[in-house]
Amino acid sequence: MLQTFHKNRRPFIVNHALYPFFQHRHFMTHKGFFCALILGTGLFFQTFLLPMPAFSQSKEDYPEGDQEYFKALLEIEKDEEYKKFLMDSVSYAGDKKVEYVDYKGVRPAVDEKGTAPADTGTDAAQFRQQTYEALRNMDWFRKNNYQNFIRNVGQNIYPLIIASDYEPGKEGVGSTYYLYRRDRPVESVTPTSVMYEMEKILAHIPMGVFIVISPYFDNVANRPEGWEEPLIEYRKHVGNIKAHFVNSDFSQATSARAIKMLDMVDNYLQDCIENNSGDEKSYRAFSHQIIPYVAEAMKSAVELQVQAGLRAMSQWKKELGPKEWDRLHVLIPVVWPVAEGNPRRQIFEHLMTPERAKTNIFEVHARSHDEARTTLGRIKGDSVMAGLTFDKNTHFGMGSYLRLSSPTDLVQGATKEELKKYPKTKETVLPMQTPHSD
Repeated sequence: MLQTFHKNRRPFIVNHALYPFFQHRHFMTHKGFFCALILGTGLFFQTFLLPMPAFSQSKEDYPEGDQEYFKALLEIEKDEEYKKFLMDSVSYAGDKKVEYVDYKGVRPAVDEKGTAPADTGTDAAQFRQQTYEALRNMDWFRKNNYQNFIRNVGQNIYPLIIASDYEPGKEGVGSTYYLYRRDRPVESVTPTSVMYEMEKILAHIPMGVFIVISPYFDNVANRPEGWEEPLIEYRKHVGNIKAHFVNSDFSQATSARAIKMLDMVDNYLQDCIENNSGDEKSYRAFSHQIIPYVAEAMKSAVELQVQAGLRAMSQWKKELGPKEWDRLHVLIPVVWPVAEGNPRRQIFEHLMTPERAKTNIFEVHARSHDEARTTLGRIKGDSVMAGLTFDKNTHFGMGSYLRLSSPTDLVQGATKEELKKYPKTKETVLPMQTPHSD
């Protein structure tokens, strides 16, 4: 075969060398230039029309989720000091706080199908059940240690600010901020004034009216006895507030706006009570009339909250200094309806670099500071673990690292691919037998 190739190759070269173009004196004189031109032209067409895989730049492939967050995570990998800071938070060496809590007391009970047989035997079914139990025991050991791991990691991350909006007696007053620093007492500040709370209360007036009247929207003709009592009580609050506003030292514009809003509420509730009215249509008319004043109250409240929050957090930023501020993590306890775009996040985004704002501020669903810090420990602890466990040079490894370091579930991709096996129908029913069914 090789001999055949050389035999066919020689005439091909010779025949092309005999073409008039290749024998022209200009070509013979500048054949080096022409060869380079021909080669360059060929590479041009190959690169732009038929790009070779070796020269094609592949697009970064991230899992589904917050792409900007993924990019910031990878960028932070270049910061060796920050990586060391995270590794130190995972390690409990030195004078770091170490606390072990036994979570075994809350171990879920095993149902009847999961209990081990009372009598011992040698049949495969019994050994199978004992294997399940042994696996459960090992996994419970893992879960118990994991709970302690994430709790201790969360307790070892400093500095930390928790921007809370649910402190007893301070709910909805514009946030109380808590600063945790290593080996220092916890500092706290509630920077907003009572004016903020007043404007926020005024902005919530349509909500208060809706709550007391909406149960009777579709039952105007046959309302139960005493239905109007909440409306009467609301009117008493309105009258009491109006009396105080008249004699208060608030600005004339603020007082006039507030009294106008209270009058609207009083008139609407009075009409509902005296005429047994109050349906969707009447409420819509009332709310559309009062909303322009609500918008003014909201704007005023936001101005007060942002100004106070920026002042207080700028002071802490100055006290911490650039190095500590760069390591700052912020936890914002939230409930789902206000989890995104809240003023607390926006204030810290304004004071932090875009990269740190993306990777170091977290809205968490937590009922206590301890629970919030444990969530932070899980976020950062899982990220450190994933970074060391998975080979980020592989597609699977990089995807797993990013998912474990973000709100995206680790098996998101695998689940999506598995669901493709079951086409959607009007009534999607899982087959009775699957490849891994018992």
